[in-house]
Amino acid sequence: MAKYHGELGLQFVMHLANHYTLRDLVRLAQLGHDKGFSQIWVNDNVRYRNQMVVLAAIASHVPIRLGTAIMVPYFHNPLDIADAFGALSELCEGQEISVGVARGDLGQSPQHVQPLKPIAMVRETVQLLRRALHGEEFAYADYPFLIDFYRLNPKGKFKLAFEPQSTFKFYGGGNGPQALRMCGRVMDGLISSGTYIPMLKAGRQKGMLETAESAAAASGKKLRKICELNVSIAKTHDDAMNFPRRQVAHSILQWEALGFTPEEYARMGVQREQVLKLRDAFESGATVEQASTLVSDHMVRCYYAAGTPEEVRDQIIELTGAAGELGYDHVAFAKLGPDYEEAINLLANQVVPALR
Repeated sequence: MAKYHGELGLQFVMHLANHYTLRDLVRLAQLGHDKGFSQIWVNDNVRYRNQMVVLAAIASHVPIRLGTAIMVPYFHNPLDIADAFGALSELCEGQEISVGVARGDLGQSPQHVQPLKPIAMVRETVQLLRRALHGEEFAYADYPFLIDFYRLNPKGKFKLAFEPQSTFKFYGGGNGPQALRMCGRVMDGLISSGTYIPMLKAGRQKGMLETAESAAAASGKKLRKICELNVSIAKTHDDAMNFPRRQVAHSILQWEALGFTPEEYARMGVQREQVLKLRDAFESGATVEQASTLVSDHMVRCYYAAGTPEEVRDQIIELTGAAGELGYDHVAFAKLGPDYEEAINLLANQVVPALR
């Protein structure tokens, strides 16, 4: 099997790791650093521990590269987030900060915000942040969608009052063709945010990358590619299989948004009616915890390498090998499992050595 020679990182997912306090998350980030992982990524969800607070806490204690995977711009005023990233850079000791941005998942985000014009929202947010964090002065009038959405002063201007101490790279986390083309034109890289396994199985992943890469090439640049590889690893099979159900409950809704064909549903071995039932539950106000009861074991396996170290090792070798062939520069083990400390140790001690 092909080995993977790129970087390996970890993603902490706040709505799945809700049983960990902020101090716990700092301790787990330190463990990840000690075990040789190169970066910690943190996701963004309403109701759970704030993404920027978690990143700042880790940065103040652990000398590891940090990133958002992803930040949902609808949850944050762009002026406030520019201030926050600038301040965060003072804790990062000159290390690059990776800013993944996308509209947010289709299950939870619409319960809290109206995701109007997501392409414009993501594009203008990134363009504003890039200029702000580079120390430029600019007019709000350059960002008409943000002016309207956040009621910014159309005659106003912005310039950070202090100098950020890190470089920032921006990554698009969208999966649709418009989002991928925008990513190629605007971003420094892309993040396959949790969809890598199903898109690979469906035969779509290569074409999705080519869409973004073609747009980037037309702009005279090459994208850095990040792969979120969903893993649920534990010492017992049942613990590893039960943990992912909440995340799969909302992520699997992307199949409808991406227009999965009957043939693609058949490749997954999932009936479309199962996905529509989940969508209806969220639209009726179900929490992710309630919706997760509708997720079968097979649906979990469409999104995760799940099981004991012995069960997932060959799966992960195959999936990371495919990532290398597709040109991914960095694989982030995402979601991890029911016990982050156990999962980080199992990955580092029993899986990663087999990848190299």
